[in-house]
Amino acid sequence: MWSRLLWFTGSTLLGVSGQVYAQGRGGPQADFLVDAQFAFTSSKSKLVGSNDTGTALRYGLGAYAGSNSNLAFLLHFDRDVTNFQLNDSQVDMNWQDTRVRYHMSYFYLGAVLSRLEMKAERETVEIVDAAGSGMGFNAGTMFTVGRNGSIAFDILSVSVPNMKNSVDQTLVIKSRLDIDIGASIDLTSKLLDMTFGYKTRNLTIVTDTSYQDILTSTYVGLRMSLYF
Repeated sequence: MWSRLLWFTGSTLLGVSGQVYAQGRGGPQADFLVDAQFAFTSSKSKLVGSNDTGTALRYGLGAYAGSNSNLAFLLHFDRDVTNFQLNDSQVDMNWQDTRVRYHMSYFYLGAVLSRLEMKAERETVEIVDAAGSGMGFNAGTMFTVGRNGSIAFDILSVSVPNMKNSVDQTLVIKSRLDIDIGASIDLTSKLLDMTFGYKTRNLTIVTDTSYQDILTSTYVGLRMSLYF
């Protein structure tokens, strides 16, 4: 799998041809898509004072509009749960991101409305049970590679300034920065793709003080495209 990704990268550096549409392919795009990913994660949490590994489940829906499918409406759900065995702690983050973005040739830019439901325990003591919403931006690039593949580089940045925490302390997600390097391979001519990649997430969490949490993940998934 990784050898394919390296081959894709090399091909991109050598040159990519063809008109690019919303999903990084040449030709008309799906009107609607569904994708799901499973990820193995590694978390370094200053909030609970520990490091460990975990899993994440991500899935989403998307719709495209415009003559060249340049306008995208995307709804993503991202559940990350890490159990820290060293000090009996846990961080559970459930993100819902709504993205509206416009694609210009190989690049895209858009706005994000994000909602977070978060729970955290430090040494079995509950310190966070909160929910809130915020806004940010999404930008990136997509390249068609060969006849059945693509590479994408995606950046998402949001903040959640107004979290309602049932535990007696304030909570603010000052910043969340996601960097995603991914690729896809056609499994069928139009209907089904396999996706895979590497993603990092940096969080600045403010409670009684400021904490930096870092989550990295390697993921694999499937994407189904529907045409009407």
